[in-house]
Amino acid sequence: MAQFVKFDKIVPEGKALAHWHDKALFAVGPLPGESAMVRITREKRDWAEGVVRQFAAVASPHRGPAHEDHYLSCSPWQGVDYQYQLELKRGMLAELFGRPGLELPVAEMLPSPRQFGYRNKLEFSLKPDERGRLELAFHERGSFRSLIAATQGCVLGSEAMNAAARAVLERLNELDVADIADTLTVRQSHTHGHVIVVVMVRESAARNWDRLVVSQAAGVAVARKVRHDTYETLWTHGNIELAETFGGVELAYPWDSFFQVNLPGFELALERILTHIQPGTKVVDLYGGAGTIGLPAARIAREVAGVEIVASSVALANRNALSNQLANYQALAALSEKIDPTLLADADAVIVDPPRAGLHKHVIRLLLEARPRQIIYLSCNPVTQVRDIMLLANSYTPGAPTGFDFYPGTLHLESLAVLTLTQ
Repeated sequence: MAQFVKFDKIVPEGKALAHWHDKALFAVGPLPGESAMVRITREKRDWAEGVVRQFAAVASPHRGPAHEDHYLSCSPWQGVDYQYQLELKRGMLAELFGRPGLELPVAEMLPSPRQFGYRNKLEFSLKPDERGRLELAFHERGSFRSLIAATQGCVLGSEAMNAAARAVLERLNELDVADIADTLTVRQSHTHGHVIVVVMVRESAARNWDRLVVSQAAGVAVARKVRHDTYETLWTHGNIELAETFGGVELAYPWDSFFQVNLPGFELALERILTHIQPGTKVVDLYGGAGTIGLPAARIAREVAGVEIVASSVALANRNALSNQLANYQALAALSEKIDPTLLADADAVIVDPPRAGLHKHVIRLLLEARPRQIIYLSCNPVTQVRDIMLLANSYTPGAPTGFDFYPGTLHLESLAVLTLTQ
């Protein structure tokens, strides 16, 4: 059942808060003072979550028209005045870091260089329309099954990416593969403009995949997911590897590798991180991924050790270290919480960029035992970042955080805090 609810504020996680039947109700998308029709998706004794189905006729003065019909699925603050978006995100950080016992001001909330077209990766679901033809789509917010059409693509990607997606989609419809086609992913190199398209299918069926070759994409691939992070490549055409230059290094990566989505936004954070790396020091980069932070840091530090659990990312980081002639960098395949403590024993600085869950409790223990001079903490979830900083507070003094808007139009932000060992 859906009903109109008035929302009061934005909480630190970015969701809007309303009071509904003596409960706290959270939803993604509404602005303070807005009313929206909400479908309750989860209900507990003291709180509930819901999904916006429709906004009231009178919207916030900060909200303008969205650019596309599916905006609630991809960027629920789409159309909201950008300065107001930054104000809300700064407020989220300020509330978290202003808590008793921490009481830190926010140093800056840096905007993304681009508000639209900033994503270098778009992943579309494929759904048949009423005629049985495939169309690009996104999952409706709050649903694993319901899809909403994104016929022209998405404004969060470049027009070149959307054009390539539409062109390959047209060829898929000519091949009549609606029964096996699952998703379509398009990626683009920000540095070189290179666009690739990957079609994921549900079975290893033989088709005339050569028909997918289009002028809008430099490379096309068809693959089947075997497990969560393992794929069987069925067919490729052209160059399906991408490369980016930033932080003084060039990183090449394959179509199925994780990479920073908003590269210009990430470069702003990287610049700040590198100012804290001192020449002649040893740096350990936990949760290091493919070396997007550790490799640029190796251009300054004496030695950098990257730690990453995904074996393909470790191999990629080491390959890129070799191609960039960075002999002082080495990536190791390990869980950050299970590394040999001697790796941290003489580290001058430790960089951490964990997933949304934050630092594992054993990583906290390892850091407190090793006592590196600095901990450089980049977070995609300031809620868990603040939790971790409080756990380190007896030994480390945190500096004022800097926020980065990697994802304009959404409620997400990145936060950088540098912790210095208390003497």
